[in-house]
Amino acid sequence: MGRLHLAPQALVCKNTILEGDIRIGNGTVVHIDASIIAKNGPIIIGSNNIISDRVRIINNHTTPLVIGDNNQIETDAVIEGRGIGHKNVVQVRGKVVGTSTLGNNCVVGVMCETEPAENVPDNTILFGNPQSRRTRSDNNAEYLEVHNKHLQYVHEMLPRYNAIIGAE
Repeated sequence: MGRLHLAPQALVCKNTILEGDIRIGNGTVVHIDASIIAKNGPIIIGSNNIISDRVRIINNHTTPLVIGDNNQIETDAVIEGRGIGHKNVVQVRGKVVGTSTLGNNCVVGVMCETEPAENVPDNTILFGNPQSRRTRSDNNAEYLEVHNKHLQYVHEMLPRYNAIIGAE
């Protein structure tokens, strides 16, 4: 049996699946029906992340799977790689697979996925069908402002309609 550590301002719905050693940082939101499963190693989730409904975060590795700060992981996305940095968006049904890592300020588009053993560099966008990639040319300055407004809204609304797990 693992242990769960929730920071004081973390917001986690009761009907999520939480297994193994998991640490969830301050301000992070985990929506209903998400699964966070630390099979072989711990999962460490930073601050102010939004983890949407039906997201699956699974650590099949013995090393920690680390998710940085200010990420948005959208509905039905899968994170099974070794970790992701800060200010990333993994869109609906996007996947970080195998032993991959995702840098900072990246986007994994709808139904796109990393290569199984890839280190995706900072500012990379995976998009389209067939899948393509490009490097961001902007500094994505507006992302954090919009992300923080979204986070504030979710912190206000989610507890009104869902049972929440209390912090330690």
